[in-house]
This record gives sequence, structure tokens and C-alpha cells, in this order.
Amino acid sequence: MRIAEIMQTNLVAVSPATTAVEAAGVMKERRVGACLVMDGPQLAGIFTERDLLFAFADGLDVRERPMTELMTRQVTLAPPDADVVWAADTMKRIRARHLPVGEDGKVVGIVSLRDLFAAAEAVLRLDPRGRDAAREMLQAASR
Repeated sequence: MRIAEIMQTNLVAVSPATTAVEAAGVMKERRVGACLVMDGPQLAGIFTERDLLFAFADGLDVRERPMTELMTRQVTLAPPDADVVWAADTMKRIRARHLPVGEDGKVVGIVSLRDLFAAAEAVLRLDPRGRDAAREMLQAASR
């Protein structure tokens, strides 16, 4: 199974100048744990609940800080044709809960751990023989 088959395409994105409060509001409204930080059509970074937590734990007054100060800049961009097991393993290795999907900085989707678990569950429900594939996805995500 390829990540293009399970990725979310209704992307949540903000600009680099967006403040933490604004980004958190968008994330709350859309009920997501991360938003892409886009500089025009290019991916500049990702802002996650963890980024907010770490900044807050460091004692920063994050309310008016822009994404450029809080976002994760080093983002692994997965190709749409990547295997879901590769995605799960990559997310575990880089300690990420969200993996943007695209090429050359152009994002076309995002995969979360929740998407991987839902795909594994679907494989199990649809085809009992698929339990080995589902088990492999879940094991990759929990290594």
C-alpha cells in the first residue's frame, strides 16, 4: 500500500508570519495536531503540538511569536509512491507523528500516525490474510 492511498489532502497550512496563537486556533478549529508552514507554494516547515509544548516548557511567551521562531524546519518530505511501512518506519526513526507528502518542496498531502493505524485496521477488517501486512505497519510505527 502506498501513502498516496491513505494521505490527507485537505491540508492545514499557515504562513511563516502566523503567530502561535493563530496557528493553534487553526489547529483547534480543524482538529489536527499539526499544520504546514508554507512560504507561497514551498514548504518552509511544520508546526506541531510538540513544537508548542517544547516552546512553552522552555518558558517562552509563545502567544505572539511567529512560526519562523517555533516551527520545525528540518522536515522529511515523503514521496507519494512511498510504501506505508517505509512511512511508519521513517516516522518512528525521526520521532515524528506527521509526515508531509510531496516532491521538490511541493506538498500534496500529509500522513499522520492516526492514518497509519486506520490503514492497518482497514487491512485487517477487509482481508484477514492481510493481518501480516497490518502487523508489519504497526510494528514499524512502534519500533
